[in-house]
Amino acid sequence: MGELAILGRSGDTKIVWDRNRPEEVENARRTFDSLRKQGYLAWSVRGRDGEKDEQIHAFDPDAERLILAPPMRGGAPCR
Repeated sequence: MGELAILGRSGDTKIVWDRNRPEEVENARRTFDSLRKQGYLAWSVRGRDGEKDEQIHAFDPDAERLILAPPMRGGAPCR
């Protein structure tokens, strides 16, 4: 199972996919790509407490957890 966490102004959203279900993987990929085009930054996070992370630029269906955060300006999310 993979998890895509989307941080937003009105709260956080999670999308979970089963790597063996192509339609779930494709939904997560479409969401990831759409948000990246809007300027969101993405990280791949591993480990129970997120102790291993790296910024990424492409969707990885084998990732344990992906986090997308909106672009920031002056410490606040851009509108």
